[in-house]
Amino acid sequence: MSENGPYNQPPQNPYGGGDNSGGQPPYGAPYGDPGTGGQPAYGAPTGPGQGFPGPEQQMYAGGQPPYGGGPGYPHPQPQPPQGGGRARLWVVIGGGVVIVVLVVAVLVMLVTNGNGGTTVAAPPEGEPSASAEEATGGDEPAPEPDPDAAPAGEPPYSVPTEPCDAFTEQVVADFLVTDGGNKSVRDENSSCDTLDATPPEGNAPGGYASFGIVYQTPYSAADSVEAATSQFQDTVAQITGESEYSTLYDAGDVEESKEVELGDEAHFIVTKYDYVGDLVPEAVLLVRTANLNIQITYQLHPSITGEDSAEDLVLPDNVEEIMVNAGADALAVVGT
Repeated sequence: MSENGPYNQPPQNPYGGGDNSGGQPPYGAPYGDPGTGGQPAYGAPTGPGQGFPGPEQQMYAGGQPPYGGGPGYPHPQPQPPQGGGRARLWVVIGGGVVIVVLVVAVLVMLVTNGNGGTTVAAPPEGEPSASAEEATGGDEPAPEPDPDAAPAGEPPYSVPTEPCDAFTEQVVADFLVTDGGNKSVRDENSSCDTLDATPPEGNAPGGYASFGIVYQTPYSAADSVEAATSQFQDTVAQITGESEYSTLYDAGDVEESKEVELGDEAHFIVTKYDYVGDLVPEAVLLVRTANLNIQITYQLHPSITGEDSAEDLVLPDNVEEIMVNAGADALAVVGT
């Protein structure tokens, strides 16, 4: 009989000692020593799979086998699983539920057409849808003048510091402006104007057009609505040739003079302007909003080479429409 027992087994340490091949590390082993299965360092997590080994870990980590096991001993016969049929039934039921959920999700995506459940409203009767407009080329008529255009702020107004903001894309296209305009800003008036505009169709090449917008508050009382109203009326009289100050205009040259709907009051005039002895065609739109007046002027000029004359120049047929549109854009800059 050996000193290790009647079965000549290697020495066993009931506490997992010996060669430290899988049992509990010797007392004093550092916490968290890698590969020893020892206690983790202070503060390390001790959840499942970490920290102190549990009974199952010791059993299969190379320690002493449980009673009835080990070399030379018959292993216990495996027992048939209990309740196996019920477990398989639950697995089948769970798989069926997952399939149903996936089918419902696919149906929801198909019904909403991938738009996150948002309902797409159909276009009203008589109005083409976006796809129909694309199919027809998307041609749109020029925008109509907006009589409801209004300033961005509340009166009393000061003159805009960026008057060239009134040179919108629509204005540039309507008046064939080829530059960004020249800005001028003072206390009582600001303006943006250009001499680099192309004459409209129907005029001989070589000429040019000028276009300008002027904002002005009364010199005497900048916040006065009464003073701005008086200034507006005086300007109408001057351009129509009815004022004693109408040195560059004549009443007999007025082709059109009428009120239009814009701002608090507005007046549209087509006349001729005495430009260094040449009577050039001119369209003017005057707009008043509270204490501020706006004047928009559009002139045509002949070529300096003499290829045409001022008498041959003609304004476009839709000059009133594009002038009122420009007035609405100029009005929108007020108060910004």
